[in-house]
Amino acid sequence: EPHMAETNPNNGNQVTRPRTLPFSLGLSENDRLAVHIVYGLYGAAIVFGLPSIFGVILAYLKRGDLEGTALAGHITWQIRTFWIQVITIVLTVALTATWILIPFAWLIGGLGWLWFVYRVVKGWIRHSNDAPIKDPYALF
Repeated sequence: EPHMAETNPNNGNQVTRPRTLPFSLGLSENDRLAVHIVYGLYGAAIVFGLPSIFGVILAYLKRGDLEGTALAGHITWQIRTFWIQVITIVLTVALTATWILIPFAWLIGGLGWLWFVYRVVKGWIRHSNDAPIKDPYALF
């Protein structure tokens, strides 16, 4: 365990104490952190939109590393959440092209946004509790 030398400001003596980090740098912790970061970017996307693109890129980059692990379901859940949300956005934009369908577009867009929020919250809570996503292909 690494040690860190410090000077005691009260008496000027040199003291050595173990340096403890607030996180672990082991591979499995980095994998867990990556899943948290994707959920965090998706959480930011609830308000700002674009961070989800960085989130899905990270999810695709980690997918191979997490194959066969308990985190694999979270990565699949995150990737599917992104692409289904993209479909709802494209559908919403397409429906606004005609005046008559704008209320329907708002309905689709609003429900799509609520669904995205639900998926992010559910996935992040399960991940925070070290629980897997039971069926990453389910819609809810």
